[in-house]
Amino acid sequence: MAHIHQQLFDTLADYGLPLTDEYKAKITARINDVLTYEPLVGVFGKTGAGKSSLCNAVFGQDVCPISDVAACTRSAQEVKLGIGHKGMKLLDVPGVGESSERDDEYDRLYQQWLPKLDLVLWVIKADDRALASDEGFYKRLVRPYMEAGKPFFIVLNQVDKVEPFREWDEQARQPGARQAANIAEKRRSVAGFFGLPLDQVIAVSAGERYGLVELVDRVIHALPRDKRVAVLREVVEDYRSEQARQETSRGFLEMVLETVMEVAPILSAVAKPLMSLGSKLVSAVGSFFSRWF
Repeated sequence: MAHIHQQLFDTLADYGLPLTDEYKAKITARINDVLTYEPLVGVFGKTGAGKSSLCNAVFGQDVCPISDVAACTRSAQEVKLGIGHKGMKLLDVPGVGESSERDDEYDRLYQQWLPKLDLVLWVIKADDRALASDEGFYKRLVRPYMEAGKPFFIVLNQVDKVEPFREWDEQARQPGARQAANIAEKRRSVAGFFGLPLDQVIAVSAGERYGLVELVDRVIHALPRDKRVAVLREVVEDYRSEQARQETSRGFLEMVLETVMEVAPILSAVAKPLMSLGSKLVSAVGSFFSRWF
């Protein structure tokens, strides 16, 4: 991290704009906040939808329980990735629709945690036709947060089981033609059922490692710029596309320059030249991401 700070300060000095120690300290603190941020991702869905298998596939490690988060008489399970350093927390939220009494408890549970989450993944089993309870909770509790800008995706999991499931190409890990058409229709159906844009319903198979790159790409694009680094660093390398890397790197660079302008407004005049002229700073950020990701 010190490399990024020093490259930034050296670049500004090359432009004839050295920073005072006070400015450097403020800028360093802001960059460190972004690089060490520990995001909280909510994983919603019924038991059997494959929430654990999805998380293990995308993040590539066994999650380690760190606490039970009490809520009414039920609890959400909080697990942490990146043991030993700043990582990411997953909040495994109990599935809805078990009973009216428990759904009342889950109303309060969701209301407690939704404001704190950086991202919501709602996992639905691809062959699940009983979606009324999911829809009710989404429209009543989740949609207001989504409409306010919280990133939200429905993850249609286990699509390899969609009929005709015998068409699934196990070697290529992809659906056959008729199966692909049925998966596409299921996406359209779920999107319409929940009143969501189609690109917020992602078809995956965690077990077959299908659709995970697209899921990561969509998540990174939807996240605020200052949250992308913290999420992408926990993703298995195989699912970090060049698109996701570039979008994260570009967002980080923009955040750095905005921070410079906020802390030292006199530098705002050189912000665009720093971006457009392929400066040392751009190279430094690119070098940083090539090593870190």
